[in-house]
Amino acid sequence: MYTSVRACSCVLSIVALLTATALSAAAQDDNKVGSTKRVRAVRVPEGKIVVDGKLDEAEWQLAKPADRFFQMQPREGDPASSGHQSEVRFLYDDENLYIGATFHEDEIGKVLTNDLRRDFPGARDGDLYVVILDTFHDKLNAYNFQTNPGCALRDSQSYDDGRNINANWDAVWTCRASASGTAWYVEQSVPFKQLRFPRQDDQIWGVNMFRLIRHSNEQTIWNPTPRQFNQFKASYAGILEGISGVNPGRNIRIKPFVTGQTRHAGGLARNDADGGLDAKIGLGTNLVFDGTWRTDFSQVEADAQQVNLTRFNLFFPEKREFFLENSGAFQIGPPVGFSGQNANFVPFFSRTIGLSDTGTPIPVVGGVRLTGKVGRNSIGLLNMQVDQQERPGLDPLASANYSVVRYGREFLSNSQIGLVYLDKERGGLSNRLGGADLRFYPTRAVNIDALFMHSEKTGLDGGNAWRTGIQYDPGRSQWVLNYTSLGETFRDELGFIPRQGVNILNGDVTYRLRPQALASRVREIRPELQYQLFTRGALNPTTNSPIGVETELIAPQVTVEFSDSSNVQFQVTRDEELLSAPFRPQGIPPGHAIAPGRYAFTLGELSYSPTNSRRIAPTGSYRFGEYYDGTREGYTAGLRVRVSEKLASTFSFSRDTIDLPGGVSFNTDLASLRLDASFSTRMFLNAFIQYNNVTHQILSNIRYDFIHHPLSDIFIVYNDTRFQNVLQPTPTQVPSRSLVVKFTHLLSF
Repeated sequence: MYTSVRACSCVLSIVALLTATALSAAAQDDNKVGSTKRVRAVRVPEGKIVVDGKLDEAEWQLAKPADRFFQMQPREGDPASSGHQSEVRFLYDDENLYIGATFHEDEIGKVLTNDLRRDFPGARDGDLYVVILDTFHDKLNAYNFQTNPGCALRDSQSYDDGRNINANWDAVWTCRASASGTAWYVEQSVPFKQLRFPRQDDQIWGVNMFRLIRHSNEQTIWNPTPRQFNQFKASYAGILEGISGVNPGRNIRIKPFVTGQTRHAGGLARNDADGGLDAKIGLGTNLVFDGTWRTDFSQVEADAQQVNLTRFNLFFPEKREFFLENSGAFQIGPPVGFSGQNANFVPFFSRTIGLSDTGTPIPVVGGVRLTGKVGRNSIGLLNMQVDQQERPGLDPLASANYSVVRYGREFLSNSQIGLVYLDKERGGLSNRLGGADLRFYPTRAVNIDALFMHSEKTGLDGGNAWRTGIQYDPGRSQWVLNYTSLGETFRDELGFIPRQGVNILNGDVTYRLRPQALASRVREIRPELQYQLFTRGALNPTTNSPIGVETELIAPQVTVEFSDSSNVQFQVTRDEELLSAPFRPQGIPPGHAIAPGRYAFTLGELSYSPTNSRRIAPTGSYRFGEYYDGTREGYTAGLRVRVSEKLASTFSFSRDTIDLPGGVSFNTDLASLRLDASFSTRMFLNAFIQYNNVTHQILSNIRYDFIHHPLSDIFIVYNDTRFQNVLQPTPTQVPSRSLVVKFTHLLSF
């Protein structure tokens, strides 16, 4: 207890000191921010604009362009290079906002389209153009419309001033592109009924436009934004004015679906059909009600296999569309980063609904959701009913009901305080949680967060958990410090918490060095130091004494980012672990385990990540060092081959060899092959084949998607699971294969 209190006091003192320093320095940084640019949209008669990518209507010349873009990279704050000037114009009528862009290019043959798929991944692997619309001008939230020279559609919503991105929001909009010898052009039409905005005569929106020139890796933006932030940071957006006399529309969507499936598993065959619907209804100016009945996720891509050599569960991202839409309304505390940052305490994790611990789907009966804003108040309500869970060799678990409520109130310019409530009910058992969270941004460079939760679980005393942290990012460096405390009896069955009953101190310092002598080849050098400390007050069952420090990690690393955006990274991790019970990592032979005790070991890793803009892009890493009281050596090798914007394939193989005392040795292997084919911007074929030697699985997931109408699809999905070299199969190791056909059709009103 004393250790916990002392650590808490130390952290709060450091947070206070760092906050005062950051506020002082950031106040000086804010004085350097330039004035906000403005652009005016011009009304045109209905039917005058034909979206064909040519911008040849005379009306386009009535709109003054948003031009004079500034570099984010490589020379932050400088005007865009002379051969890469950009001009964007805005027109509108009663129904649509029209956006016309001209991108000058002195090497037009190097303009790259890397992918044609809807919501194409790897957006920065080719030339890219993004329009950011903050329709409530709250400097927090925005709609984002992204495309490339092939006019593939990628749209998203951003929340919390660009810190949280929902890439699975989809709108009905139109895009066409063309090119000449010195420029390429994009013409877009966004129906007003796809957006939420104030119901008032004159609209004032935040707006920004971002362009990536892939062959030179020059990144430009209309209203200047510091390079340490992404292009979705709404607080740095300019202003779009001139729109008046338009309405957001009723925004009613009904999407019924039907499915047919044939499945073979364990020598048994089953054929069935099903159907259901999803509904979306706009309420007022900025509330959206969603309903789903007999929810189906059969078209969702399979999870990527992972081998776990740690003692705790790994974090798998959510992929199901219904839960990804408007996910920002249910964000409690800071979001999980791409590298797993902030994954030690995730109060609400939607994969707990409708998926088992192993990722097996559980039928979802239906659910409702209400999200949106009224003035400076935001609301998120979610209720889902899940069917009973079948378990091989065991009685099924009863059906369950899940509820999530979050209310937020904005204050100052873009800060927010929120109240949350979570509830899981299964039969006579329940797990209920209540709490509050804070997101405080005193300046653009300072981010302070705080979170408190209390839990009640049937048969267990109530428990508390809390977190506080600060991030300071003035540009050339980033400082992160946070502390999390998870009580012994705190339980959250709707969240992701790898370790119960621990206190976690996390610190991270990164510097961004941009040496001018290497500017032609090196974009940035980033030395970084990470530190994590896990302490536990419980008794060690082996020694009957307090555990104290359970894990301590110190990880210095350096990343070199080259001018083409490829990078090399070298990291050394010093890990101290206390095992209070025997530990069996995945892949260790039966009958063996790592004995309880305290261990200190060091692991190094050298890795290379390419830019996928190249036709042939190899990737690789090499791991070497210690593993508890043994050794570990491993490597990952991969290759992506892009035949054209319509066809690419990626292969990856990873192996780790673990040698432990007593002659215990084992390998873990992962292999994957991915094929991505785009016949057009409306028809796609994806194949994902994986092999995992630990689970002895070969998994195949092949998906065909034809968009026959905007946001309406025909899916054909084939799944195959096989087990290799299994002498005594368990009830869960049953070979299976299935073929699913799914038809959806969107009705908009």
